[in-house]
Amino acid sequence: MKRFIFLAFFLLSSLGLGAQEIRSIDLRVYIDDEGDAYVVQDWDVNVVRGTEWYIPIAAWKGGSVRGLKVEENGEEFIDEGRDWDSDRTREEKAGRSGIIDKGSDGVELCWGLGTLGDHQWTAGFVVLGLVQSLKDYDAFNFMFVNPELVAAPQHVSIRFIRLDDKPFTEEETRFWVFGCEGESQLMEDGTIYFESTEPLGKYDSLIVMMRFDKEFFHPTSSRNIKFEKMQKKAFKGSSYKKDSGWDFWTIIGVIIFIGVPGLIILLVIYLILRDIVLLITGLVWKRKIFGSAKPRGWYRQPPFDGNLPLAYYLLHEGKNLVFASEHPERGMGAYFLKWISEGVVKPIKTENGKYNLAFPETAPAYKDECEKHLFSKCIEAAGSNKILEAGEFKSWAATHYTSIENWPKLVKKDGEAAYNALTEEQRKKAVNLLEFKNYLSDFTLSKEREVPEAGLWGQYLIYAQLFGIADKVQEGMSKLYPAQFAEYSRSLGVEPSDMNLMVSYWTRSTHDAYRVAHNVYTSNTSSSSSRSSSGYGGHSSRGGGGGFSGGGRGGGSR
Repeated sequence: MKRFIFLAFFLLSSLGLGAQEIRSIDLRVYIDDEGDAYVVQDWDVNVVRGTEWYIPIAAWKGGSVRGLKVEENGEEFIDEGRDWDSDRTREEKAGRSGIIDKGSDGVELCWGLGTLGDHQWTAGFVVLGLVQSLKDYDAFNFMFVNPELVAAPQHVSIRFIRLDDKPFTEEETRFWVFGCEGESQLMEDGTIYFESTEPLGKYDSLIVMMRFDKEFFHPTSSRNIKFEKMQKKAFKGSSYKKDSGWDFWTIIGVIIFIGVPGLIILLVIYLILRDIVLLITGLVWKRKIFGSAKPRGWYRQPPFDGNLPLAYYLLHEGKNLVFASEHPERGMGAYFLKWISEGVVKPIKTENGKYNLAFPETAPAYKDECEKHLFSKCIEAAGSNKILEAGEFKSWAATHYTSIENWPKLVKKDGEAAYNALTEEQRKKAVNLLEFKNYLSDFTLSKEREVPEAGLWGQYLIYAQLFGIADKVQEGMSKLYPAQFAEYSRSLGVEPSDMNLMVSYWTRSTHDAYRVAHNVYTSNTSSSSSRSSSGYGGHSSRGGGGGFSGGGRGGGSR
């Protein structure tokens, strides 16, 4: 039995199946004049067991689901209609799709897996009666991604498009999103778009409620209720609040706020003065994390096996300064240098002397969510040729600002998890991070030291970028060890004379991309946070969404 278990484990490992995974679900919903919709789902998954993929959709009054169509690699699956037989082998189901009609319980959309491992399916189906005519408005509240899927999706997005090419407008449309964290907005092209800003949990879902002025659509399905009733059910338990005017507690809050502005001003002045004193004395680090507020020693290699999220977390959580600037772009640049140093991303010098980056077709199997997320977004920004230009990355960041703005949260989350996994004895070694920073900062002070190991050259630059001293360290490396530095540079496909140019170029580029994304995000969310409850877009609500149609629980491989 032990040999059998070992053999089974070996076979799974050799096949490279890994864990069951739903990397992304990207949806497009095309709505016609009568309120019916054609829903297209793009699935990016890794399957380790089962013979088929299925999606439960519950029945609802006045609506139904029809006509499943599935494609993979440009090949359309054979449609078996509503006669799908689950009691078949994987081989018998391969390249086929169909629907199981469960009567009052709704339907299950099904298709054969064919093989285990990575798949990218496109599934489309018709939803009749999505938009329904109410007494005062036309509306829907529909679950598009179920909770308790076989694996929690790492990313979801959805875009709503009118089939008659007419735009959605602020004057006639309102929309709210429930079930997961993300951002929604009415796009310039008149479509409505939502994208998650962090991986979904097991019980997260994607529910969208929309309201339209009469005559915007002409639904054939109707309900004898007012929209307020639908909204009340959906808002229950959500972060959306109806504007109820001035109540007792609001008035009390305003009185208190007006009464204490002086105290707030004094507190801010005190904190500013405190930060100034700490900066002058150099006591900027928290003793409870680093054991010292001003570590002076040297440590000659990256601590904690070069765990970047942990280093990022310690640097940001370990500062005593209240008003210290955060630099997420440094962490982003550190990952760019990491990929270059690993040879995963190739620098390409252009005719004008700048450097572009050649990305692979797919991301490596990185374990940290923050690295997987950033790499996949870079591939997306690079476009079809997979060549990322600095200006291209900046432009992409400006239009996908939520992905960039929320990336630091993923880094901190991964870093916090790594920190929580450390023993008390291991946590005492956190001071090594600041000692390593001291070592890199003082790199040019002494020539009486051994040549760093070849494997550390890339790590030095990566961490120097994280500390914000990449240019200084690189200059010191090239002066102290010109032969070794030249060998290292050429191993990356960059001439030694160009290393400073390449590193500076992408250090500046990641800085510009993040700052653009941050500015756009701030300008948009400063107004959207107050407008989101009114249905103009903005933040979603993880809670709420009750009274939805469609959807269900579960789904995935079986």
